[in-house]
Amino acid sequence: MDLRFVSSLIAVIDEGSMAAAARRGGITPAAVTQRVAALEAQLQVRLLLRAGRVMQPTPECRVILPRLRQLLRDEAALKSDLQAEVLQGALRLGAISTVIGDHAAHVVGQLRAAAPEVELQLIPGASHALFETFEAGGLDAAVIVKPGFELPKSMHFTCLAQQQVGWLRPVGTPCAELPLIRYSREAWGGEQCWQALQTQTSGPRVLAEMDALESIAQMVSDGLGWSVLPRWASMGRHAPDAVFTPIEGAYRELGLLSWSRDSRSPMLRLVQKILAEGEAR
Repeated sequence: MDLRFVSSLIAVIDEGSMAAAARRGGITPAAVTQRVAALEAQLQVRLLLRAGRVMQPTPECRVILPRLRQLLRDEAALKSDLQAEVLQGALRLGAISTVIGDHAAHVVGQLRAAAPEVELQLIPGASHALFETFEAGGLDAAVIVKPGFELPKSMHFTCLAQQQVGWLRPVGTPCAELPLIRYSREAWGGEQCWQALQTQTSGPRVLAEMDALESIAQMVSDGLGWSVLPRWASMGRHAPDAVFTPIEGAYRELGLLSWSRDSRSPMLRLVQKILAEGEAR
């Protein structure tokens, strides 16, 4: 049983609404709803009902509510008793595709050497999808593009790298002669690239739009078009016949998203150190 789900349920009961519980937990009302639904599915019982404008526990929930509250008290007591976290157990780490391509082998190798009892689950995805999974409790941390909105105080973003954004074009072919292969504006990094592009040109002819940097780079290298992309470590491997020209002042910022309460976690500090070493290489 995920105690974060239990915490959200009790917050709804104490506060009287999903919205108030979300503010208390520093997450969205949708995430609170998902957590309660997951807990109901696990226990196979309805836990909340609406009475007017207030959410109240069902009779079944009232039976187990004292035990649920005790679980949270026990968790708090355990955390206060421990001086340091043992480097063992599962670590659910989300990461965008370029990070997995650049650093997966380094992270797995270094983590195995430094913490052999840690079971790493490396989960790929787009930044917005990883953020939602993390918010709902499905990840312990995620390496993503920095969100374009202010994070709740319960979350922390540690910058790992600033990747310069620039033009990528085939060798020997001016951009004016080719269509744009656009990094999807639905992606957080793609939106940053689109903003940088708009300061340089207007109304380009678009061949395709996608959230797949490696594929875009390969298509540019093959001479199908040009693009505006962040320069990640292995870009050259995917675009051997392309030229990258930086746009002054344009960057994509990558970092580690974690819970503020885990800021002193030895496991996350180790992961952050390994990732920072990988970017430095």
